[in-house]
Amino acid sequence: MGRRLNIGNFEYLIAVYDIGKTNKKFKLFTDDLKPVFSTSTRIEEIKVKGIICDDVESIIKWMQAVIEKIPKDQVKSIAITTFGATGVLLDEKGELALPVVSYNQEISPEIKNNFYKTFGTPEELYLKTGTPPYGQLLNFGVQLFWHKEVRPEVYERTKSILFLPQYLSYIMSGVKSIEVTSVGCHTYLYDITKQEWSHVAEYLEVPERAPEGFTSVWEPIGKSKWFKDALITTGIHDSNASLLPFLVTGGIENFILASTGTWCVFMCPGLPFKPSPDDVYRDVLYYIDAFGRPVRSSRFKGGYEFDYYMDLLRKKFNLGNGIIDMDVDERILKTLLRNKEVFIVPTLALGSGQFPKSRGRVIGEKTFYKDFKLAYHVLNLSIAVQTYFAIKVIFKSKSFKGLKVIVAGGFAKNTLYLRLLTAILRDAKIFKTQYPDLTSLGTALTAKAAYEGILLNQIDKEIVKRMTAEEAVKPLEISEELIESYIDEFEKHCLAEPFK
Repeated sequence: MGRRLNIGNFEYLIAVYDIGKTNKKFKLFTDDLKPVFSTSTRIEEIKVKGIICDDVESIIKWMQAVIEKIPKDQVKSIAITTFGATGVLLDEKGELALPVVSYNQEISPEIKNNFYKTFGTPEELYLKTGTPPYGQLLNFGVQLFWHKEVRPEVYERTKSILFLPQYLSYIMSGVKSIEVTSVGCHTYLYDITKQEWSHVAEYLEVPERAPEGFTSVWEPIGKSKWFKDALITTGIHDSNASLLPFLVTGGIENFILASTGTWCVFMCPGLPFKPSPDDVYRDVLYYIDAFGRPVRSSRFKGGYEFDYYMDLLRKKFNLGNGIIDMDVDERILKTLLRNKEVFIVPTLALGSGQFPKSRGRVIGEKTFYKDFKLAYHVLNLSIAVQTYFAIKVIFKSKSFKGLKVIVAGGFAKNTLYLRLLTAILRDAKIFKTQYPDLTSLGTALTAKAAYEGILLNQIDKEIVKRMTAEEAVKPLEISEELIESYIDEFEKHCLAEPFK
């Protein structure tokens, strides 16, 4: 047994594994959702025979090792959340038929062309599945088609297909399950118009290889082999987990949740499923929430871009690895906006975001690398302007009057980004969450409901509201004309020199 935590009175503990693409976190919550323990590690991708894979072996070893630090007998419910677009192929023994291929793996254009010839154009598929065509293997249905075409013997040997949260819950419990938030995460496998498996899934024989019936994310599937008598849920896709606390408490009219991390995801629950061909190449997608409802969303790889350029700046200016947070220097900002000479233009992750053909680069490099403070303003300005375009494309409007934007995740701790948002989205109200980790909190909600044998909407809303308390971001008053002029020039750079 691990050491006892000195955390006061509580009835039981909830354990949450939050498996991000690079950062893996483990958290403990009390029965009233107070976070009392947290630890994390970094596990990078690996290459197996030249293919980029997620290192699930190391992930599982870490998941087992981390619980030696905690009182396992006090944990009564466990839930897992992971990034999406990732599935696992198992043989008849329940073992890996193939290493877990990363969504960052590239495949030949010929395979993708054959995929769309077989199933329909990207536009046709989008109107049914709400799934845009992405680069690499960000569409899991494309990955399955690739396996079937390139390594048919492996696909034939595959008896079970699980998504990553369900694979990890299977490892822990021995029970296979499936749930809609992972199946509906830009996979091409879920038909939103019919609320069932798509024709892509049927052709690839996914329903036959998947556990029968969708399990609700708040239902226990069995008991954990790692904890004494602790229940475990099926798991949940991470972006949907971050949205869950707001779905439970309500108040989502004219509301955007900006869930920020490697991917910055902007989710607007409550809008009807009305996809249009115009959305297909602007990274507008529909997630499926924990209750099976479509959520109109957009995204770009903001955290990835931010980290990429920060690494360059840290090396250039010998900054070390400490946390950097600064407020707006209005003199620097006004100079940048007025001169319109320095920009960080997306997109590093080709084929994603609102400018999928744009080539990620720095314009005005000489000035950019001259001064760190200026460079940091340019970087945050780029992410804030991309946020503007990501929210604009959801509503197809430049007017954000009355809109409430709640920023959670990594950028909720970035003062400069938040202040810039208030100036760029001047008609909206910008808030940050006081507890930044909504993904773990939403996952903990599913575990709490499972242990107490209740529905998610039966959880005490006041407890959830306490954890989702918001703080208004101090407005930044900058000339609207200066802002709009910079945004227009930013867009011109994005649309120029398309990637070939």
